[in-house]
Amino acid sequence: MVATQTIILLSIYLISLYFNIFLFLTFVDNIFLNNKSNITNLKNQNYKKTKEDFHPTVSILVPAFNEEKTIEKTLESIYNLNYPKNKLDVIIIDDGSTDNTKQIAIDFIKKHNAYNFFRILTHLNQGKAASLNKALEYVISDFFACLDADSFVDEETLNKMLDLYNKENDKNIAIITPAMKVHKPKTFLQRIQWLEYLIMMFLSKIISSINCIYVAPGPFSIYKTDIIKKMGKFDINTVAEDQEIAYRAQKHHYKIKHCHIGYVHTTAPEKVYPFYKQRRRWYIGSMQCAYKYKSIIGNLKYGDFGLLQMTLNIFGFIFGITAILLGFKFLIFPLFKSISNAFIVGFDFMPFIKTWKLTFKHLFVNVSIMVPFIFLLLLSSFFFIQSHYNAKEKLFKFGFIELIPYFFFYFLLVGGILLISLFEFTFAKKHKW
Repeated sequence: MVATQTIILLSIYLISLYFNIFLFLTFVDNIFLNNKSNITNLKNQNYKKTKEDFHPTVSILVPAFNEEKTIEKTLESIYNLNYPKNKLDVIIIDDGSTDNTKQIAIDFIKKHNAYNFFRILTHLNQGKAASLNKALEYVISDFFACLDADSFVDEETLNKMLDLYNKENDKNIAIITPAMKVHKPKTFLQRIQWLEYLIMMFLSKIISSINCIYVAPGPFSIYKTDIIKKMGKFDINTVAEDQEIAYRAQKHHYKIKHCHIGYVHTTAPEKVYPFYKQRRRWYIGSMQCAYKYKSIIGNLKYGDFGLLQMTLNIFGFIFGITAILLGFKFLIFPLFKSISNAFIVGFDFMPFIKTWKLTFKHLFVNVSIMVPFIFLLLLSSFFFIQSHYNAKEKLFKFGFIELIPYFFFYFLLVGGILLISLFEFTFAKKHKW
């Protein structure tokens, strides 16, 4: 039994190490070797506007369902964009909100006398994808962006993202994705998510250079209007329309680029249950997309996206479930047993400390396991440090305390949600946003 567990763990380490080394070498190729052929070079340079006056028409779609707490700030961030107002068209879609969302939007437009480029659509609750599709019927702009009503865009972000499109000079680019940060994290859980988002930003920058972006985040991804309409707009049958549209773009051999300096700030869940609902929707959506586009997995026809990214996505599910099971067996259950024993002896800690043993330690005494584990730890530390530099954030901005749960316990939380999501996906339970 121990040998089987060792083989499973070693397989996870080696495969993870392979993918991490690939990402590291891609980073090295683009940074230290300064790959001139890659226009979206990974160097974290300051933004410089191109000489061309590139200001295409842009529609910004704001789907909103019961977002009275944040929508005013969202609209304010749009209004403050440093972009010609005569080139903007903002469509707020009230998806049957039962709170004060619509009235706040009406009051905002009146306050700023912004009737010339702000308008509101309203309908019974249909979901985010259906709301976007409804708004797209009115869009005639060259580009459109989707901005979730709990997110806030920096005033130069639209310029930066469109400038990237202009510099690339590639008509096959269908989507430009933003650099997402957690907005003013206050709670312990939000600060852990803040760390997670920084790492995802950095990884997005790397995989963008090899055309492996697989999700177009709801907070301010920018789309080429004619391409998205040609592909049939957003899929209303998935709970993660932002992933599905990215998968579909890749399937049609369009390109998705990441703008690592186009910042948008999103409101992360403060408590465990809203976090659970969000991640459950993400994971179920990912499973739906992976199943729908399973023909791409390992398919050389789709380049690095099919061979690397799709394979990595599938392994991510397998590894996540395996890690949570091993974590419970070798960490949670022994800890629970130790606490139970302490309770039995009336928390007389001296005998408890003398007899307590970490039952999972044998997993790390095997040299064949230790070597890839150490390399993975070093690579993870490297990515962690680089992610802060990439986002122009201070290392340990909120101190050291969040690092312990992030590296050692956070995977148990998200892994547990992954298991629940797999169960619900298997039984095809439907979800709303």
